[in-house]
Amino acid sequence: MESTGVEFAVAQVSYDGEPMWKPGSRIGRYRVLGALGRGEPDGLFEVLDDAGRRFVLRSPIGDLEDSGDAVTRRYLPIADSLRALAHLNVVVLFDVFIDNSQLFLVTECVPGRILATAINTGIGPRQALMIARQILDAAAHAHAGGLVHRSFQPSKIWLVAMTGWELVKVAEFGLSMLIDEVVLEFGAGALIGSQPRPAAAYMAPEQVLGRSVDARTDLYSIGVMLFEMLTGRPPFPDRDPDLVQQLHLRVPPPRLHEICPGAPWCTPQVVMLVETALAKDREARYPTALAMQGAVDEAFASLQRLPPE
Repeated sequence: MESTGVEFAVAQVSYDGEPMWKPGSRIGRYRVLGALGRGEPDGLFEVLDDAGRRFVLRSPIGDLEDSGDAVTRRYLPIADSLRALAHLNVVVLFDVFIDNSQLFLVTECVPGRILATAINTGIGPRQALMIARQILDAAAHAHAGGLVHRSFQPSKIWLVAMTGWELVKVAEFGLSMLIDEVVLEFGAGALIGSQPRPAAAYMAPEQVLGRSVDARTDLYSIGVMLFEMLTGRPPFPDRDPDLVQQLHLRVPPPRLHEICPGAPWCTPQVVMLVETALAKDREARYPTALAMQGAVDEAFASLQRLPPE
């Protein structure tokens, strides 16, 4: 299969020993090129439409108690409403349709690298703030429309190389809302593959407690990602997710200067930005993504005397 530059390995994903959709299969007006994944079934497939354009297709909902397409069709308006979330920093949802009693979502095929890879290779402080600002731009737009991401993490952030900078693309905005509706009625068994859920390292305290989430929940997760971009590690990197959740609840995050002593980028503005975003009490965080964006701008300005990255 021709390479697209998308940072996924092509894998033959299967369920119960049988391939879900083989290369060459037709789904609506799309032809399957292959599965996209990292060794785990995640229900993502690279496809071509009839005009030869590449997209990513996913079917988040499985067999809903042999209901035909009646139940799936009930979720069609929810999925279709996500197409209204049009923003430069959001992965575009192009098409929503039902085929053979399954709901399908078709998004743009992003030719970039994921933020997790960028963190592993190293991100400069200015670049980290520029990435955070773009993520917040996407969040502000989505929050204004009543959508909370709920599962921000570096694997959901794409970086597309531009001339002299990288464009951020946030994936799966709004998908958690659809998934929650399905799970509430049918349980997790109704889902296909890997679904959006918060990783323990990026969970806000209210998520750990199972309480309601709002825009400030996303800001906490963005704060965790910024902490990780700046230091190379999340605040609580333990491999035990249960322990990590308890640390989010009860233990203050490490101070930036403790992890990176003497770092010239560790200005009071940067410290204030990260510590406010990571407040345990959501009332103590920035009230909106736009407010946090303003703090990012102040932190960026505080680094103007640093040498170029």
